[in-house]
Amino acid sequence: MDRFAFFFGFYGLILGLAVAELLNGLGALARAGELRRLGAQTGLLALFVLLVVCATWIDAWDSLRTVPLSFAGLWAPILIAILYYLAATVTFPKDPADWKQLDAYFAKRKRFVAVLLLAAEFLVNFTYRGVLMATLHADPDKFWHWSVPYNLAIKLAFLFLIFAKGRPANIAALVALNLLFLVPYWFH
Repeated sequence: MDRFAFFFGFYGLILGLAVAELLNGLGALARAGELRRLGAQTGLLALFVLLVVCATWIDAWDSLRTVPLSFAGLWAPILIAILYYLAATVTFPKDPADWKQLDAYFAKRKRFVAVLLLAAEFLVNFTYRGVLMATLHADPDKFWHWSVPYNLAIKLAFLFLIFAKGRPANIAALVALNLLFLVPYWFH
């Protein structure tokens, strides 16, 4: 087993636990026969958390192959996984029966989840910096016309979600974020 496989096993485990938390929240709604209460906002947020976890797992293949097995090398990737895990645990209520409407739960927890995801996004950029710098040197047009605008659009969509008020604005921000991650990572 090489160093990357050793690290990736641990990293993948934490990211997998985040996905398991999302599925556990969805499963709790299904067990209670309350999937109809899911709502667009919570459903889109759960889909988005799933997409960013998967995108980060994909990015790790490109950006973390040379990560040293030390705290200096692992702090950012492990913190990313922890932030995703925390976001996933808060996406759904622990006990759906405590909330008559999931939109009320979403309104109470949305900003916390979005801030965790935005912090993780900045850390992803930090861990991906080698790939970004290689792109800048090898293909500056791609860097300036794709990488920079794409990453700026992600940050702006996160800010829009964090400060959005009302159901339509939240749904618009979440649809934009889902598309920003789904489209480019569909074929990677």
